[in-house]
Amino acid sequence: MSLWKVELAVPQARAEAVADALEPLMVSVAIFGVDGAGPARIEAFAQSEPDPDTLMALLAPAGYAGAPPHIVWLPEIDWLARNRDSFAPLAVGRFFIHDSYHQGCPPVNAIALQIDAATAFGTGAHATTQGCLVLLDALMRRGVAPWPILDLGCGTGILALAIAKAQRRAVLAADIDPEAVRMTRLNARLNGVAPWVRAVQASGYHAAAIRRTGPFGLIVANILARPLADMAADLARNLAPGGTVILSGLLESQERQVLAPHLAQGLALRHRYSRDGWLSLLLQRRGN
Repeated sequence: MSLWKVELAVPQARAEAVADALEPLMVSVAIFGVDGAGPARIEAFAQSEPDPDTLMALLAPAGYAGAPPHIVWLPEIDWLARNRDSFAPLAVGRFFIHDSYHQGCPPVNAIALQIDAATAFGTGAHATTQGCLVLLDALMRRGVAPWPILDLGCGTGILALAIAKAQRRAVLAADIDPEAVRMTRLNARLNGVAPWVRAVQASGYHAAAIRRTGPFGLIVANILARPLADMAADLARNLAPGGTVILSGLLESQERQVLAPHLAQGLALRHRYSRDGWLSLLLQRRGN
């Protein structure tokens, strides 16, 4: 599949608004450079050539007043094959993440996770996934993870797999994208944890499987800042007294946006983990 790449530099304070404005025309949008000095960089990809005037009309309400975006055609490339070629094994806490092409052995006492470059988010390379794994590892080192467990926005299922492999406990994995559900089921089989991982399609917390399984002792949600904030009340309704939450997918600059509505629901911040400008939060609900 060939794509058109759209690049532009924006002030860091406007990066999220500009990225949101581009989304209706793009198949993916990413923000880079939010942890350093100077402007942020936005990269977006479209399946057809974007019209520069249309782009500028979309960006103006978001406060963008810079030069027209740089647009370049990308020839047809097997992106999964290229991703496989660059996917080096990764150690995050006790977890050792590798693809099916890896020939070596995992480190002694490591929990190995086989995840191939795929059509769903979550190979472990992104700072948000790594932040969740770090917090999960620290939580589970202190004892058995609270149960039942929900991985909301599961992508490839990497976080659900990590919990199931480390704890041998049932995890409900949910995603709005049917392809993510398919990939999670496949990866659960490949990693030998299919008996412990159940994947379902769900829009937020509105799914029969989530209602039947909850309230949850542990919820992991690696999504984006806005839906995390919007779903704070739904999360609280589905979290057991004393339950634990790991939230990720937010920039450091978005902490207040995400944290405030969760604190208003009676959760308390226990730990934060920052990496490459991205933030992962561990919260806990007071018991009663």
